[in-house]
Amino acid sequence: MKKNYLYIILIGIIVILLVIFAINKRNNSNNNTNVNPTTPIDITNESEFDYKMIKQTHNEYRNKNYMISPLSIAYALSLVEKGALENTKDQIDKLLGDYKLGKAVNIKDTIGIANLIFISNKYKSDVSTDYINTLKKQYDSEVMFDDFDTPKPINDWVSKKTFNMINEAVKQIDKDFVLGLANAIAIDVEWNQKFECNYTSSEEFTKEDNTKIEVAMMHSSNDIAYIESKNAKGIVKDYAIYDNLTGKIVYEENDHTTALEYIAILPNTNIDEYMKTFNKDELKYLLNNKKTSSSTLDINLSLPKYTYDFDYERFKKSLIDLGMEDAFNPDKANFKKMLNDDSLLELYINQAIHKSHIELSENGTKAAAVTIFMMYKNTSFEPEPKEVINIEFNRPFIYIIKEKNSDNIWFFGTVYEPMLWKNNDSQNCKSN
Repeated sequence: MKKNYLYIILIGIIVILLVIFAINKRNNSNNNTNVNPTTPIDITNESEFDYKMIKQTHNEYRNKNYMISPLSIAYALSLVEKGALENTKDQIDKLLGDYKLGKAVNIKDTIGIANLIFISNKYKSDVSTDYINTLKKQYDSEVMFDDFDTPKPINDWVSKKTFNMINEAVKQIDKDFVLGLANAIAIDVEWNQKFECNYTSSEEFTKEDNTKIEVAMMHSSNDIAYIESKNAKGIVKDYAIYDNLTGKIVYEENDHTTALEYIAILPNTNIDEYMKTFNKDELKYLLNNKKTSSSTLDINLSLPKYTYDFDYERFKKSLIDLGMEDAFNPDKANFKKMLNDDSLLELYINQAIHKSHIELSENGTKAAAVTIFMMYKNTSFEPEPKEVINIEFNRPFIYIIKEKNSDNIWFFGTVYEPMLWKNNDSQNCKSN
């Protein structure tokens, strides 16, 4: 009887342990959807520049609103690359890969892409005119010369090119600043079919940490395509088509129009998990398998309004992590192509700036980004100061005139009393 009692107790303990094990297993399974934010997404096999930048940015800014413009960054890096040599150039080329720059569209107050090289007057003579002309020819780059005692001239340019969405791109400029390279991109576009304001309502939004907030949710069933893969679902919504010449909205695309689209993707698990597999092929699959509203399909979209500014404070670190180390190293950077052959300067990138702004509402989207690289002189390499000799022929002297490659003296003379000022005839002298 006693033995049977012990068996019953032992079986009970085993059952309890099995239940505890099952519960822990289930909890661990649920927790796996929340990826440890300290574990970076592996991008070593990523070959596309856009996705390298996106994933690197996500590694730096998990669980925060961020927005970057890979196009703006690519433009600015291309400006830098044209002035780089040797390993510095190779690292930038490797990062960009075979990136093809998109067409530079400029529609007044609607769509704009602009490039700028800005040069300190102090070092104007050091900067290569060939380099400047290359940027003007290949990238339609503007050129600005200034003392740059303050960043105001740069910030004014950025503000204008981003339709006043980014007003303080550069906070300070130090005395060793030589030149800078900038790209600005901005859009202020309407939806092809706007959201009805009357349908916008206050609704609940669950954050990554499962806390809930009330948001302004827009609703629409018009002009929406549904997309889905094994890892995510989402929508595609078109912006209006703009004529590049007139800036007016038109209804058909042609060679002289610009048509943008908005894509929203909702991962099946969470963003961290989805970013591990997000790449060019994933996006291509989504867009190639769009489903539009039909007699057998209704698509009802609920999309929250949002607006925010983003300052990519870790931009420099991200580029270094992506393999662009030398450009930021004063002792390794090679930007000799930016300089004239007789310049004694050595340049490196001291500041890397990327800022953005977005507003998404019922009417459309306003978004802007700026990328700036500030080139400074390497103060660890300062040329030896030149010896200065001042000599004045203010007393009698001799002179010799001779052929350079011969010892024969052609003329020899002395000057004890130069011509008096009152006999100076230089006012009547005209150069031939």
